Amino acid sequence: TMEWKWSKANEKSLAQFVSKHTVELLPKLSCNSFDLLQTLDGRLKLVQSIYEQLLSQEIQYAYEKYHPEDEVQCIRRPEEVLFKPGKGTCLDLALLFCGLCFGYDLLPLLIIIEGHAFAAVSLNYQRKDWKGFGRERSLFNSKELFQGEENWLVLQQLVEERAYVAVECTGFAQSQSFTGSIPGAIGRTREGILTFERAIEAGRENLQGSGDSFQFAIDIAVAQDGWKIEPVALLKYPENNQPQFASPYSAPSPPVTFDISGGNITNLAGSGGIQYQEAPNQIRTIQE
Repeated sequence: TMEWKWSKANEKSLAQFVSKHTVELLPKLSCNSFDLLQTLDGRLKLVQSIYEQLLSQEIQYAYEKYHPEDEVQCIRRPEEVLFKPGKGTCLDLALLFCGLCFGYDLLPLLIIIEGHAFAAVSLNYQRKDWKGFGRERSLFNSKELFQGEENWLVLQQLVEERAYVAVECTGFAQSQSFTGSIPGAIGRTREGILTFERAIEAGRENLQGSGDSFQFAIDIAVAQDGWKIEPVALLKYPENNQPQFASPYSAPSPPVTFDISGGNITNLAGSGGIQYQEAPNQIRTIQE
């Protein structure tokens, strides 16, 4: 399988790793997405349904895949995050979440701050409105990347006004090792995840830091439909080899690895954990 690699010098190219076809990898939602798209409260409920469907996949948080060049970041494909090995970084998770929202005709934003990525979703508009002239649409509907402290303040205001809901996407990935006072570490359950209510509160808190940490936000519809950034193709599963879906979310069990070499089955699960920290150089652009 072709590895997905992002050259950090080209910020806009991140949009190629968002695919609306990600929805085809998961069972359909229990709610009617068409009905929910028609109102602000419905769109919020649709975002919640997508988030909770991801909770049921029992994804685990992980650091980025190793790449020898600092200016390149390996991106995990949706199939890798959802199924095997079933883990992802903040950026992998945010791209996956944006893809699912886009596939359900919502208007997602990918937001990059120093060392972290998360998402926001429009509650005022749906995908077919992406070229609209409303205040927030004209903000994103330019050929320029959405960045700078002034835009950071605008983004904060859009979330405070409920024009957008911001979502901390590491919340649907299990980890017991998130520590400190960063928003994604606060309020983790015993199972190591964030409820949807806490994830959107953490998303809002991500925007309350200094505008100095804000790098850029990408409106996925503008990038793909306006800037004509082609999304990369997803794997096609043959019909007799469909991905295995996780059972509905309860409390995820600790990850267990087995060694079946030599006919013996040995549990290789160990104890201990990593200190959570989004490495500051994980997401950055090349300094001119």
